[in-house]
Amino acid sequence: MVGSKVKTTHGFKLYYHKAENKRFPETIVFVHHMWGNHKTTWRHYRLLNEWGYDCVTFDLIFGNSLKKDSFHPYIKYLPKSIYYIWEKQIDDVLEAVEGDKIVYSFSGPSVPAINSIVKRNDIKKYICDGGPFHNIYSCTRNFFSKEVGIKKPFLNIPITFFGTLIWSGTHAVKTAHQSLKNWNKRIPILSIRGIEDDIVPIHNIRDLFARHPDLNVSVLELPKGKHLDGLREFPEEYQ
Repeated sequence: MVGSKVKTTHGFKLYYHKAENKRFPETIVFVHHMWGNHKTTWRHYRLLNEWGYDCVTFDLIFGNSLKKDSFHPYIKYLPKSIYYIWEKQIDDVLEAVEGDKIVYSFSGPSVPAINSIVKRNDIKKYICDGGPFHNIYSCTRNFFSKEVGIKKPFLNIPITFFGTLIWSGTHAVKTAHQSLKNWNKRIPILSIRGIEDDIVPIHNIRDLFARHPDLNVSVLELPKGKHLDGLREFPEEYQ
């Protein structure tokens, strides 16, 4: 069931999906993937509603269209990268959701998600599907080639360069490692990966977490999984 919409301090709409029979105190906050929106995670939040969790979704600014959100005051931070804007937005969203929370992020936006989580003491668990990852440039190249259809090198190379620069800047991976270095060890992490992921090859996720062996990380690697298709294609294993 979708409850009333609530706006954060900076005007971001929160969409509440209430469990009919709430069994857990934490609210699950979803951070959707690039080119997604607050509806993209419907399979996930409906399942978790059934299990007894209240869930919240929202739209990442510039996460679906640069033109759509160009009026928002956060446009002034664009020179610092869209990841920086997303981190500020996630800060605002997490502050607006009352009580203890579980953060559930997807793909590239997992980097700003962990950068926001590390600042807080009300996040009890973290789930990340298809990210965070190393080699943002090569994964962005795969995204434009396989998802957008820009395969010719003379177009793909400059668009990938521009996309990487505007989305994540030059320090995204460095900030991710810094956040994991400062991570509250009491917050367990569930990392979900597809072994056949052709957007974010699995070694990019494995290598990132391998540098932080002291973290409490549980891993689900789906043998036939691709990018973010786990719950849709392998529901029993995913659940």
